[in-house]
Amino acid sequence: MGLDQYATFREKTGEADFYWRKHSRLQEFMEDIWYNKLGRADEFNCKELVLTKEMLQELLDALEKNNLPKSDGGFFYGHEFQDESAKEYHNQDIKFCKEGLKAIEDGMEVVYECWY
Repeated sequence: MGLDQYATFREKTGEADFYWRKHSRLQEFMEDIWYNKLGRADEFNCKELVLTKEMLQELLDALEKNNLPKSDGGFFYGHEFQDESAKEYHNQDIKFCKEGLKAIEDGMEVVYECWY
């Protein structure tokens, strides 16, 4: 078991997907949106978070500054290796943001989900 993370670009003709495994810093960023910016009280596990252009741009800015938030943990998050995971996924994260911003411009919806 562990943290599995997915992002989907939804449109009428298909889907483009991204996948991460135990990327706790990305999870911390998304949880901040879920709980603090959106004020959600329900558990984030297995829920859809629809990302806006502003959210993706904020993520891209944080990535370009190597400034994703540190994770205090989560039973299955792999937070012990968060620095290594952030480095390993950095290029994929940048690609996700740029493709996600383009997808939104093209009228698609960008959705992030996690399962732990």
